[in-house]
Amino acid sequence: MACAGLLAFAAPAHASTPADSDRAVASYVAMERYLFDQSSKTYPDALAWPVSQAVSATIAVAAIPGPHTDAAAYAAFGFDELDPWRDGALYEASSGGFVYYDDNEWIAQDLLDWNAYRRSPVSVARAAAIFGAVIRAWDVDTSTPCAGGVYWTTSPDVQDRNTVSTANGAVVGLRLYALTHEPTYLYWSRRMLDWVNRCMLAPNGMYWDHVSADGTVDRTEWSYNQGSPIAAYLLLYETTHDRSALARAEQLADGTLNAFAGRWLSEPPEFAAIFFRHLLELAEVDGRTQYVTAAQTYADAAWGTMRDPQTGLLSSDLLGQAAFVQLYAHLALTGSGAAARRSPPPAVGSKARGSAGARAGRGPGRQGPRTPPARAGRNGRSSRTSR
Repeated sequence: MACAGLLAFAAPAHASTPADSDRAVASYVAMERYLFDQSSKTYPDALAWPVSQAVSATIAVAAIPGPHTDAAAYAAFGFDELDPWRDGALYEASSGGFVYYDDNEWIAQDLLDWNAYRRSPVSVARAAAIFGAVIRAWDVDTSTPCAGGVYWTTSPDVQDRNTVSTANGAVVGLRLYALTHEPTYLYWSRRMLDWVNRCMLAPNGMYWDHVSADGTVDRTEWSYNQGSPIAAYLLLYETTHDRSALARAEQLADGTLNAFAGRWLSEPPEFAAIFFRHLLELAEVDGRTQYVTAAQTYADAAWGTMRDPQTGLLSSDLLGQAAFVQLYAHLALTGSGAAARRSPPPAVGSKARGSAGARAGRGPGRQGPRTPPARAGRNGRSSRTSR
C-alpha cells in the first residue's frame, strides 16, 4: 500500500453541519493520541477487526473536504500493521490465529475505499483475492442444515455460518462487480443474498445472527446484520437498476430504525456505525432525509453522553472509538454522493504529507497528531455472547 497524501475533494452538494467534521477530526485525533503507540507504530493489543475499522475511519476522515489532520498518511500505518497477519489472500485475526471471514470482508472494503480515495489497482486485486477466498469458504455440503452460507471462521470448534460473513461478502462482491463488471461477482453476491433470505430472515423482515452446524439458529438481531444487507441491496440496485432491491433496502432500514428506537446507545457502537454508514448511503440515493436525521440523532446523543471531555474518547477501546470516528466522518460526507465515494476520483491535487513506515519506500515524514498513548486496553474480537 503506497503512502498517499491528501487529495482535493469537492464540497458536498448538501453538506452537513460543520460540527460533524469537527467531531470526526477531534475523535480521530483522540484515537491516535491515546490508542496508537508512536514508538511501535501499532495499536497495542489490537486484532485485525479493530485495526481494519481504524483504517476505515482514517480514510473517511481524509475524505472530508477542508483542512484537517494527515489521516490518509496514517491509514497506511494501519495497512502496515495488518500485513504481518496476512497469509496468502487472507488475514488472520492475529499472528498465528484463526481466520475470520468477516474480518477479511471489512479489510476488503477498506482496500476498496482506499481505491475510491486514490486509485490503487493493487488494493482492488487484494480485495478480489479476499473475495475469492470467501467463495471458497462457502458451505458446499448439501447435508448441512440450511446448506450454503459463508463460514464465520476457520476455527474447527466453530462451524457457524453467519449473516455478517455472508451478506458482507455480497457487499464486497457487488463493489467489485461495479468496478469490473465481471459476472462472477454478481452471481455470487446474489447467491449470498439468497442464502441469508432463505436461512436468516426473521418473520419481522430483519436478519438473525447465525446458524450452527446442528441447525440451531441464533435469533439475535444485531444492527450491523441489518446494515450489511442494506448496503448489498443498495449496490444491487445501483448496478442492475432493480427497483425491488432498493425497496428491500428501504424496508429493512425502516424496520431496523423502528426495532432499535430508544435503545441505540445500548447497541455496540461498532455495530451501530456500520448500520448508520449504510443508512446514509441509502439516503443519498433515495433522498429520505429521515435516515440522515436518525443517524444525526444517534451521533448527537453519543457525543453528549459518552465522550470523555478530558481525553476526547467516546470509547476506551479502538473498535468503539474507530466506530464513532466513522460515524461523524460519514455524516460530514453526507451529500457528496455514495457512488462518487465508491469509484476512484481523478488523481489530481495530491501532495505527500507524512509517512506510514519504511516499506514501499516510505520515509520519516511529519508525525501529525500522534503521541504515545496514555493507556490502551485490549482491543479484541467480541465474545460469542456479546455478538
